[in-house]
Amino acid sequence: LSKTLTDDSIAQNGIVSLLQIECDKVTNFKTCQFRVDPSLKSLQLSYEVKSILVRIAQEFIQNSIKHADCQSIQIALLKTDNLLEIILEDDGKGFNTQVTGKGIGLNNIKKRTEMIHGSYHIKSQNTGTKLTIQIPI
Repeated sequence: LSKTLTDDSIAQNGIVSLLQIECDKVTNFKTCQFRVDPSLKSLQLSYEVKSILVRIAQEFIQNSIKHADCQSIQIALLKTDNLLEIILEDDGKGFNTQVTGKGIGLNNIKKRTEMIHGSYHIKSQNTGTKLTIQIPI
């Protein structure tokens, strides 16, 4: 994670490639599947938006590996109307989204989503966690 903060892969790649790279990194530890709406392969996003979406994905992936005891993670990138939607899911043990712990992960996700004028919804239960981020495009 820290190495990706200093390289220029975000500037040089599109969001589809960046999320695929993150998924490929995780595959060494867990099963990670990436699904993308074909119309988004040429989507142009600002550096800021790409950077924030990658950081959100990294945060979710790290939390899933560290806390959820999951076997697999799925990432989907979709376009609906004028919204870009990124859906991140794991099949882990879930958690109570109403209880705030010592971690800052969910708070980081919320703040980052707000920075790009997006909205997020998190749903977690015994069968896993699903995070949906929507941003206007």
